[in-house]
Amino acid sequence: MQKMDDLFEIRFAKSTSTNYTRVLRIAKRFSNFNPISDRNNYNSIQTDTTELLNKYKTLEELLVYITYWKSTEIFYNSEQIEKQNFFYPFKKIIDCYNNQAISVDKDTYCFLNHKKEAWGCRYLTGIKRHLEQGNTYRYDKYWYEFGKFENDFKDWKINKPLLKETLLEEVKENKIATCPVFSFDKLNQIINELPEKITLSKNNSWKIEYEKDFSGGKIEKKPIIIRHKGYNFSTNSIISSSSPAYFNEENKQVEARNIPNVTFADIGGIDNIIEQIREVIELPLKKPELLKHLRIKPHKGILLYGPPGNGKTMIAKAIANEVKAHFITISASELISKYYGESEENLRNIFKEAKEFQPSIIFFDEIDSIAQKRSGGETARHDSKFVNQLLTLMDGMETYENVSVLASTNRPELLDVALLRPGRFDYKIEVKNPDLKGCFKIFSILTTNMPFYNIDHKKFSQKLFGLSGAEIAFVVKEAAYNSMRRNLDLTSIIKSSNDYPINEKNILITIEDLEAALKKVKQKAFEKE
Repeated sequence: MQKMDDLFEIRFAKSTSTNYTRVLRIAKRFSNFNPISDRNNYNSIQTDTTELLNKYKTLEELLVYITYWKSTEIFYNSEQIEKQNFFYPFKKIIDCYNNQAISVDKDTYCFLNHKKEAWGCRYLTGIKRHLEQGNTYRYDKYWYEFGKFENDFKDWKINKPLLKETLLEEVKENKIATCPVFSFDKLNQIINELPEKITLSKNNSWKIEYEKDFSGGKIEKKPIIIRHKGYNFSTNSIISSSSPAYFNEENKQVEARNIPNVTFADIGGIDNIIEQIREVIELPLKKPELLKHLRIKPHKGILLYGPPGNGKTMIAKAIANEVKAHFITISASELISKYYGESEENLRNIFKEAKEFQPSIIFFDEIDSIAQKRSGGETARHDSKFVNQLLTLMDGMETYENVSVLASTNRPELLDVALLRPGRFDYKIEVKNPDLKGCFKIFSILTTNMPFYNIDHKKFSQKLFGLSGAEIAFVVKEAAYNSMRRNLDLTSIIKSSNDYPINEKNILITIEDLEAALKKVKQKAFEKE
């Protein structure tokens, strides 16, 4: 199957909106714009993936104004699609493509990790190709389940045409083919490399799953499918295990790796520091040989600081996802114990786990709660021992190859000064409240596919300036609740049975709902002051 450039057409009629003239100016930036004329009573933009990649920001600006106009229609390869659902999948693919372009390891970026355990795209995950946990899949279905028994249940024949058809359906659904990097040839190659059949008599690592058949008045076990017992990724051979898991070099099953599914595309308002974050945290984990060549050691401790609610934790998770690192998040309640020496032992076990699961990231959330300045007072001695243990472990990280320690705090002035010296948390990145551009991006991400009525996203996002990312999220959520309170009798719904009639199409979020939510957030901020 040859990959063809996808064709898009965006139509909209003349509007009474005050933004109509501005929309026409934006539309003229596209190479094939046909305004209203004697031949047609609507404006039309005809474009392809290549142009949209180059004019992505222009498309984003255009859709802010026209998405919720009643006359707007969008066609994808001559098929009309829901205009509210158009931008999100396409935006996700474009953001991924842009991240791939600046990735230090472009060859493996499109796969879920360095072992190339995917179908050639990190968003093509409806079917599991390999069995290691830590990757996020929508369904619990593996490639080998596309098959049937042959030769008196001795062989299991893989149905590759059906497998391919199912994957291509997902490609179409998620607009994956719009990505210039995606290759149908690569997908076909991966499918062709799978075995044609699995001979059960020659491989005792597969097992047959049965279901009970009550036909004929007897209870009989009927073979329905085969199941794996585990997968060794380095040798491509099957090994014994009852469930998908992580296996170390000695083929011993250990606890599954934890890889977050947060990406940089999910975070807004950090464009000004994203390059700095990638260089300091991601590069040493992806390309440690570069630093070895330059005879330098990476920053082992990075401190993210700034006002609460601006995505410090999400940044740490996105980095772990980007490099497929085992992610260990630590909070004071999980770590501190009242028993003598147990807190230090917990901390040692965490560093031991990180070393075993390299590449790894240890993340201390609100580190100021467990590593404040030490003193000689009686009440501070327990905490002092814990901080001493943390300092010792960080000094010993010289022997770790691919382990980084991240921490977040809203109060950096409370931290023990010994933690901030070179070799420990010596690199600090400030995560500030988002600027105007960041507010618009966060608001756009949070409101994707939400049912709005005639909202100018860009204009309203300017009113969000000064708020944190978490406060913007509250505004969006509270606006949705305002819409429900305005359109429905929520008390009656709560007291009634589940068959209470609701016409969801009439429940739209208006500018008044957003304004009321924004007022509530600002009122809370005023009360705090």
